[in-house]
Amino acid sequence: MKLTKKVAVHNIQFPVACLELAILESLYNPSLVSQGYVNELVKKVLRKQWKTLDFTIRANILKKNKHHASINRLHVLAKTLDQELADKIKAIIKKYGYFIN
Repeated sequence: MKLTKKVAVHNIQFPVACLELAILESLYNPSLVSQGYVNELVKKVLRKQWKTLDFTIRANILKKNKHHASINRLHVLAKTLDQELADKIKAIIKKYGYFIN
């Protein structure tokens, strides 16, 4: 499963991540200065589009043993927004990852 696609701008190719990967990458290791801003942007995206997100992509990323800290941060943010979303993320963490306190 490809997580990026190539986008051409003025004949220059740029790799662009899918929304699910972009969320996890942004939550991976934000600086103290940008952490609040990143959290608010992620919450905004989740409020608007969480029902259209592909949770199999997150599961596949965790199967590759990557982004465990990010998915845990996403779970904490999701608990403040919607319990159904938080439960879906929790199920993915239980099945393919581990919880970080």
